[in-house]
Amino acid sequence: MVNDRFIQLLTKELCEELTDAEREELQLFLRESEYSNQKELLKEYWERTKGEYEAGTSMFKKVLEKIKIAESSPPAPLESPAHPDSSESPAPPAYPRRRWMPRVWSASAAAILLIIGFTWYYRSPRPTANKTSIARHLLQKTTQPTQKAVLTLSDGTVITLNSATTIKYPDHFDDSTREIYLEGEAYFDVGKDASHPFIIHADKMNIRVLGTSFNVKSYRNESLSEATLIKGSIEVTLNDRPSDRIILKPKEKLIVQNNLATRRPVNPDPANQDNTGKSTRYSLTNLTYFPNNVKTVIETSWVENKLVFTDKDFAQLSGQLERWYGVHIKFGNERVKQYSFTGFFEKETLPEALDALKLIEHFNYKITDSTVYIY
Repeated sequence: MVNDRFIQLLTKELCEELTDAEREELQLFLRESEYSNQKELLKEYWERTKGEYEAGTSMFKKVLEKIKIAESSPPAPLESPAHPDSSESPAPPAYPRRRWMPRVWSASAAAILLIIGFTWYYRSPRPTANKTSIARHLLQKTTQPTQKAVLTLSDGTVITLNSATTIKYPDHFDDSTREIYLEGEAYFDVGKDASHPFIIHADKMNIRVLGTSFNVKSYRNESLSEATLIKGSIEVTLNDRPSDRIILKPKEKLIVQNNLATRRPVNPDPANQDNTGKSTRYSLTNLTYFPNNVKTVIETSWVENKLVFTDKDFAQLSGQLERWYGVHIKFGNERVKQYSFTGFFEKETLPEALDALKLIEHFNYKITDSTVYIY
Protein backbone atom coordinates (compact mmCIF):
# COMPACT_ATOMS: atom_id res chain seq x y z
CA MET A 1 0.00 0.00 0.00
CA VAL A 2 1.38 3.42 -0.98
CA ASN A 3 2.00 5.83 1.87
CA ASP A 4 0.63 9.29 0.96
CA ARG A 5 3.26 11.17 2.92
CA PHE A 6 6.03 9.18 1.23
CA ILE A 7 4.68 10.14 -2.19
CA GLN A 8 4.42 13.78 -1.16
CA LEU A 9 8.06 13.83 -0.11
CA LEU A 10 9.24 11.95 -3.20
CA THR A 11 7.39 14.33 -5.48
CA LYS A 12 8.96 17.36 -3.85
CA GLU A 13 12.40 15.77 -4.14
CA LEU A 14 11.91 15.18 -7.87
CA CYS A 15 10.77 18.81 -8.21
CA GLU A 16 13.91 19.88 -6.30
CA GLU A 17 11.81 21.68 -3.69
CA LEU A 18 12.54 19.43 -0.69
CA THR A 19 13.46 21.21 2.54
CA ASP A 20 16.08 19.95 5.02
CA ALA A 21 13.41 18.78 7.43
CA GLU A 22 11.54 16.93 4.71
CA ARG A 23 14.75 15.33 3.44
CA GLU A 24 15.38 13.91 6.92
CA GLU A 25 11.82 12.56 6.99
CA LEU A 26 12.21 10.98 3.54
CA GLN A 27 15.38 9.20 4.66
CA LEU A 28 13.40 7.49 7.43
CA PHE A 29 11.11 5.98 4.79
CA LEU A 30 13.99 4.93 2.52
CA ARG A 31 15.58 2.80 5.21
CA GLU A 32 12.91 0.23 4.38
CA SER A 33 13.41 -1.74 1.16
CA GLU A 34 9.75 -1.35 0.16
CA TYR A 35 9.99 2.43 -0.05
CA SER A 36 13.46 2.31 -1.58
CA ASN A 37 12.13 0.16 -4.43
CA GLN A 38 9.19 2.51 -4.96
CA LYS A 39 11.56 5.44 -5.21
CA GLU A 40 13.63 3.76 -7.91
CA LEU A 41 10.47 2.93 -9.87
CA LEU A 42 9.13 6.46 -9.74
CA LYS A 43 12.51 8.05 -10.44
CA GLU A 44 13.00 5.89 -13.55
CA TYR A 45 9.59 6.85 -14.93
CA TRP A 46 10.07 10.51 -14.05
CA GLU A 47 13.43 10.71 -15.85
CA ARG A 48 11.85 9.30 -19.03
CA THR A 49 8.82 11.58 -19.09
CA LYS A 50 9.48 14.73 -17.09
CA GLY A 51 10.13 16.81 -20.20
CA GLU A 52 6.63 16.16 -21.50
CA TYR A 53 4.68 17.70 -18.63
CA GLU A 54 3.92 21.07 -17.17
CA ALA A 55 2.32 21.66 -13.81
CA GLY A 56 -1.46 21.89 -14.02
CA THR A 57 -4.45 20.12 -15.48
CA SER A 58 -2.82 19.28 -18.82
CA MET A 59 -0.11 17.32 -17.03
CA PHE A 60 -2.67 15.10 -15.29
CA LYS A 61 -4.52 14.41 -18.51
CA LYS A 62 -1.37 13.38 -20.31
CA VAL A 63 -0.34 11.01 -17.55
CA LEU A 64 -3.80 9.43 -17.47
CA GLU A 65 -3.70 8.97 -21.23
CA LYS A 66 -0.38 7.18 -20.96
CA ILE A 67 -1.79 4.81 -18.36
CA LYS A 68 -4.78 3.97 -20.57
CA ILE A 69 -2.57 3.36 -23.58
CA ALA A 70 -0.12 1.21 -21.62
CA GLU A 71 -2.85 -0.93 -20.09
CA SER A 72 -5.22 -1.31 -23.05
CA SER A 73 -2.87 -1.63 -26.03
CA PRO A 74 -1.30 -5.09 -26.37
CA PRO A 75 2.07 -5.35 -28.06
CA ALA A 76 2.45 -6.64 -31.59
CA PRO A 77 1.93 -10.42 -31.66
CA LEU A 78 4.74 -12.76 -32.44
CA GLU A 79 4.50 -14.26 -35.92
CA SER A 80 3.05 -17.76 -36.02
CA PRO A 81 2.79 -20.18 -38.94
CA ALA A 82 -0.43 -20.05 -40.95
CA HIS A 83 -2.85 -23.01 -41.03
CA PRO A 84 -5.01 -22.45 -44.15
CA ASP A 85 -6.34 -25.98 -44.20
CA SER A 86 -7.30 -26.20 -40.58
CA SER A 87 -10.98 -26.02 -39.72
CA GLU A 88 -10.25 -25.10 -36.17
CA SER A 89 -10.11 -21.54 -35.07
CA PRO A 90 -6.62 -20.16 -35.28
CA ALA A 91 -4.66 -20.21 -32.04
CA PRO A 92 -4.49 -16.87 -30.26
CA PRO A 93 -1.33 -14.97 -31.01
CA ALA A 94 1.61 -15.49 -28.67
CA TYR A 95 2.71 -12.41 -26.79
CA PRO A 96 6.10 -11.91 -25.21
CA ARG A 97 4.52 -11.74 -21.76
CA ARG A 98 7.71 -11.95 -19.78
CA ARG A 99 8.98 -8.79 -21.44
CA TRP A 100 5.74 -6.82 -21.81
CA MET A 101 4.02 -7.20 -18.45
CA PRO A 102 6.83 -5.73 -16.30
CA ARG A 103 7.16 -2.79 -18.67
CA VAL A 104 3.45 -1.95 -18.57
CA TRP A 105 3.26 -2.44 -14.82
CA SER A 106 6.29 -0.21 -14.32
CA ALA A 107 4.87 2.60 -16.44
CA SER A 108 1.38 2.35 -14.97
CA ALA A 109 2.41 2.06 -11.34
CA ALA A 110 4.92 4.86 -11.64
CA ALA A 111 2.41 7.11 -13.37
CA ILE A 112 -0.17 6.46 -10.67
CA LEU A 113 2.40 7.38 -8.03
CA LEU A 114 3.20 10.51 -10.01
CA ILE A 115 -0.45 11.54 -10.11
CA ILE A 116 -0.89 11.04 -6.40
CA GLY A 117 2.17 13.12 -5.68
CA PHE A 118 1.52 15.93 -8.11
CA THR A 119 -2.17 16.07 -7.22
CA TRP A 120 -1.20 16.79 -3.65
CA TYR A 121 1.68 19.08 -4.47
CA TYR A 122 0.14 21.34 -7.08
CA ARG A 123 -3.47 21.39 -5.85
CA SER A 124 -2.74 21.96 -2.17
CA PRO A 125 -2.46 25.53 -0.84
CA ARG A 126 1.04 26.87 -1.46
CA PRO A 127 2.46 29.30 1.10
CA THR A 128 4.70 32.09 -0.02
CA ALA A 129 8.35 31.24 -0.58
CA ASN A 130 9.57 33.42 2.28
CA LYS A 131 7.16 31.92 4.82
CA THR A 132 7.98 28.34 3.76
CA SER A 133 11.69 28.97 4.00
CA ILE A 134 11.40 30.45 7.48
CA ALA A 135 9.00 27.84 8.87
CA ARG A 136 10.85 24.78 7.60
CA HIS A 137 14.46 25.86 7.93
CA LEU A 138 16.26 23.57 10.37
CA LEU A 139 18.79 24.88 12.83
CA GLN A 140 21.49 22.57 14.16
CA LYS A 141 23.25 22.41 17.51
CA THR A 142 26.20 20.07 18.13
CA THR A 143 28.13 19.51 21.33
CA GLN A 144 31.71 18.25 21.29
CA PRO A 145 33.10 15.58 23.65
CA THR A 146 33.37 16.94 27.24
CA GLN A 147 30.75 19.61 26.40
CA LYS A 148 27.10 19.96 27.39
CA ALA A 149 24.56 22.60 26.38
CA VAL A 150 21.06 23.80 27.22
CA LEU A 151 18.70 24.78 24.41
CA THR A 152 15.26 26.42 24.63
CA LEU A 153 12.95 25.98 21.64
CA SER A 154 10.34 28.47 20.44
CA ASP A 155 7.53 26.57 22.21
CA GLY A 156 9.28 26.75 25.59
CA THR A 157 10.68 23.20 25.50
CA VAL A 158 14.02 23.02 27.32
CA ILE A 159 16.57 20.48 26.05
CA THR A 160 19.83 19.60 27.81
CA LEU A 161 22.33 18.08 25.38
CA ASN A 162 24.94 15.58 26.51
CA SER A 163 28.39 15.54 24.91
CA ALA A 164 28.90 14.44 21.27
CA THR A 165 25.25 15.13 20.49
CA THR A 166 23.59 16.74 17.46
CA ILE A 167 20.04 18.07 17.38
CA LYS A 168 18.18 19.57 14.41
CA TYR A 169 15.11 21.73 15.00
CA PRO A 170 13.10 24.52 13.31
CA ASP A 171 13.50 28.10 14.49
CA HIS A 172 9.77 28.03 15.21
CA PHE A 173 6.90 25.56 14.86
CA ASP A 174 4.07 26.24 12.40
CA ASP A 175 2.76 22.77 11.60
CA SER A 176 0.33 20.52 13.49
CA THR A 177 3.28 18.71 15.09
CA ARG A 178 6.55 19.82 16.65
CA GLU A 179 9.29 17.64 15.16
CA ILE A 180 13.03 17.51 15.81
CA TYR A 181 15.90 15.10 15.03
CA LEU A 182 18.39 13.77 17.56
CA GLU A 183 21.65 11.86 17.39
CA GLY A 184 23.25 11.38 20.79
CA GLU A 185 21.72 11.96 24.21
CA ALA A 186 19.43 14.66 25.54
CA TYR A 187 17.10 15.36 28.44
CA PHE A 188 13.77 16.95 27.49
CA ASP A 189 11.34 19.10 29.43
CA VAL A 190 8.64 19.52 26.80
CA GLY A 191 6.25 22.46 26.87
CA LYS A 192 2.63 21.27 26.97
CA ASP A 193 0.55 21.79 23.85
CA ALA A 194 -2.11 19.10 23.35
CA SER A 195 -2.95 20.28 19.83
CA HIS A 196 0.70 20.09 18.67
CA PRO A 197 2.36 16.79 19.71
CA PHE A 198 6.12 16.88 20.15
CA ILE A 199 7.92 14.21 18.07
CA ILE A 200 11.59 13.20 18.32
CA HIS A 201 13.19 11.19 15.51
CA ALA A 202 16.19 9.33 16.95
CA ASP A 203 17.61 6.70 14.60
CA LYS A 204 15.41 3.62 15.20
CA MET A 205 12.98 5.35 17.58
CA ASN A 206 10.21 7.90 17.06
CA ILE A 207 8.99 9.37 20.34
CA ARG A 208 5.67 11.21 20.60
CA VAL A 209 4.74 13.33 23.63
CA LEU A 210 2.34 16.07 24.65
CA GLY A 211 4.19 17.45 27.67
CA THR A 212 6.60 15.58 29.91
CA SER A 213 10.18 15.07 31.13
CA PHE A 214 12.28 12.25 29.76
CA ASN A 215 15.74 11.22 28.56
CA VAL A 216 16.67 9.88 25.11
CA LYS A 217 19.98 8.16 24.36
CA SER A 218 20.68 7.20 20.75
CA TYR A 219 24.35 7.07 19.72
CA ARG A 220 24.76 5.28 16.39
CA ASN A 221 28.04 3.64 17.38
CA GLU A 222 26.54 1.99 20.47
CA SER A 223 24.66 -1.31 20.61
CA LEU A 224 21.75 0.02 22.70
CA SER A 225 19.44 3.03 22.53
CA GLU A 226 17.22 4.13 25.41
CA ALA A 227 14.16 6.25 26.15
CA THR A 228 13.64 6.92 29.88
CA LEU A 229 10.48 8.56 31.21
CA ILE A 230 10.71 10.68 34.36
CA LYS A 231 7.18 12.09 34.44
CA GLY A 232 4.18 12.32 32.14
CA SER A 233 3.67 9.86 29.29
CA ILE A 234 5.37 9.10 25.98
CA GLU A 235 4.62 6.81 23.04
CA VAL A 236 7.49 5.19 21.16
CA THR A 237 7.39 3.49 17.76
CA LEU A 238 10.26 1.73 16.00
CA ASN A 239 11.01 2.27 12.33
CA ASP A 240 11.09 -1.44 11.57
CA ARG A 241 8.03 -2.24 13.74
CA PRO A 242 5.58 0.63 13.09
CA SER A 243 2.56 -1.32 14.34
CA ASP A 244 4.04 -1.62 17.85
CA ARG A 245 3.10 1.40 19.96
CA ILE A 246 5.03 1.30 23.21
CA ILE A 247 3.58 3.46 25.98
CA LEU A 248 5.95 4.31 28.83
CA LYS A 249 4.85 5.11 32.35
CA PRO A 250 6.85 7.28 34.77
CA LYS A 251 10.11 5.64 35.90
CA GLU A 252 10.08 3.18 33.00
CA LYS A 253 12.83 2.76 30.42
CA LEU A 254 12.69 1.37 26.89
CA ILE A 255 15.86 -0.33 25.65
CA VAL A 256 16.28 -0.83 21.89
CA GLN A 257 18.90 -3.20 20.53
CA ASN A 258 20.75 -1.53 17.68
CA ASN A 259 22.95 -4.58 17.30
CA LEU A 260 21.46 -8.00 18.10
CA ALA A 261 24.92 -9.52 18.52
CA THR A 262 25.30 -8.09 22.01
CA ARG A 263 27.22 -9.95 24.70
CA ARG A 264 24.07 -10.81 26.63
CA PRO A 265 20.34 -10.26 25.96
CA VAL A 266 18.56 -7.24 27.40
CA ASN A 267 15.95 -8.51 29.88
CA PRO A 268 14.46 -11.10 27.52
CA ASP A 269 10.72 -11.50 27.95
CA PRO A 270 9.09 -14.72 26.65
CA ALA A 271 6.00 -12.70 25.76
CA ASN A 272 8.13 -10.43 23.58
CA GLN A 273 9.69 -13.03 21.30
CA ASP A 274 9.05 -14.21 17.78
CA ASN A 275 8.34 -17.80 16.84
CA THR A 276 12.04 -18.52 16.44
CA GLY A 277 12.65 -17.86 20.12
CA LYS A 278 14.95 -14.91 19.49
CA SER A 279 14.54 -11.76 21.58
CA THR A 280 12.95 -8.85 19.78
CA ARG A 281 14.61 -5.50 19.32
CA TYR A 282 13.32 -3.87 22.47
CA SER A 283 12.45 -4.44 26.13
CA LEU A 284 10.97 -2.45 29.02
CA THR A 285 12.64 -2.02 32.42
CA ASN A 286 12.48 0.39 35.35
CA LEU A 287 14.81 3.23 36.22
CA THR A 288 18.13 2.12 37.68
CA TYR A 289 19.67 3.72 40.75
CA PHE A 290 23.23 3.75 41.92
CA PRO A 291 23.61 1.10 44.67
CA ASN A 292 22.58 2.35 48.13
CA ASN A 293 21.58 5.78 46.78
CA VAL A 294 17.96 6.06 45.63
CA LYS A 295 18.43 9.76 44.82
CA THR A 296 20.92 9.02 42.04
CA VAL A 297 19.15 7.96 38.84
CA ILE A 298 21.76 6.49 36.54
CA GLU A 299 19.92 7.37 33.31
CA THR A 300 19.85 11.12 34.06
CA SER A 301 22.89 11.54 36.32
CA TRP A 302 24.86 13.11 33.46
CA VAL A 303 22.57 16.17 33.65
CA GLU A 304 24.04 16.76 37.13
CA ASN A 305 27.59 16.33 35.77
CA LYS A 306 27.97 12.84 37.22
CA LEU A 307 29.23 9.78 35.36
CA VAL A 308 27.37 6.88 36.97
CA PHE A 309 27.25 3.29 35.75
CA THR A 310 26.33 -0.11 37.12
CA ASP A 311 27.22 -3.59 35.86
CA LYS A 312 28.49 -2.16 32.57
CA ASP A 313 31.17 -3.96 30.56
CA PHE A 314 34.33 -2.09 29.65
CA ALA A 315 33.45 -1.96 25.93
CA GLN A 316 30.18 -0.13 26.68
CA LEU A 317 31.71 2.05 29.37
CA SER A 318 34.48 3.16 27.03
CA GLY A 319 31.97 5.13 24.92
CA GLN A 320 30.91 7.14 27.98
CA LEU A 321 34.53 7.70 29.01
CA GLU A 322 35.41 8.92 25.51
CA ARG A 323 32.64 11.52 25.54
CA TRP A 324 33.26 12.47 29.17
CA TYR A 325 37.00 13.04 28.83
CA GLY A 326 37.31 13.80 25.10
CA VAL A 327 39.61 10.89 24.28
CA HIS A 328 39.66 7.84 22.04
CA ILE A 329 40.02 4.44 23.72
CA LYS A 330 41.65 1.44 22.02
CA PHE A 331 41.67 -2.06 23.48
CA GLY A 332 44.63 -4.37 22.96
CA ASN A 333 43.00 -7.28 24.77
CA GLU A 334 39.54 -8.66 23.93
CA ARG A 335 39.21 -10.24 27.37
CA VAL A 336 39.56 -6.85 29.07
CA LYS A 337 36.60 -5.50 27.06
CA GLN A 338 34.34 -7.95 28.93
CA TYR A 339 35.24 -6.70 32.42
CA SER A 340 32.15 -5.41 34.27
CA PHE A 341 32.20 -2.23 36.37
CA THR A 342 29.99 -0.26 38.75
CA GLY A 343 31.18 3.22 39.63
CA PHE A 344 30.53 6.91 40.26
CA PHE A 345 32.76 9.68 38.87
CA GLU A 346 32.21 13.41 39.23
CA LYS A 347 35.39 15.48 39.42
CA GLU A 348 37.99 12.77 38.86
CA THR A 349 40.63 13.24 36.17
CA LEU A 350 41.03 10.55 33.51
CA PRO A 351 44.05 8.90 35.23
CA GLU A 352 42.17 8.95 38.54
CA ALA A 353 39.15 7.30 36.94
CA LEU A 354 41.23 4.59 35.25
CA ASP A 355 43.16 3.91 38.45
CA ALA A 356 39.85 3.49 40.30
CA LEU A 357 38.70 0.95 37.71
CA LYS A 358 41.97 -0.92 38.09
CA LEU A 359 41.06 -1.55 41.73
CA ILE A 360 38.08 -3.58 40.50
CA GLU A 361 39.66 -5.48 37.57
CA HIS A 362 43.31 -5.84 36.62
CA PHE A 363 44.43 -4.10 33.42
CA ASN A 364 47.11 -1.66 32.25
CA TYR A 365 46.76 1.55 30.31
CA LYS A 366 48.84 4.17 28.52
CA ILE A 367 47.73 7.69 27.56
CA THR A 368 49.30 9.19 24.43
CA ASP A 369 47.96 12.60 23.49
CA SER A 370 44.19 12.06 23.24
CA THR A 371 44.34 8.26 22.82
CA VAL A 372 44.09 5.76 25.66
CA TYR A 373 45.53 2.30 25.07
CA ILE A 374 44.10 -0.37 27.38
CA TYR A 375 45.62 -3.86 27.56
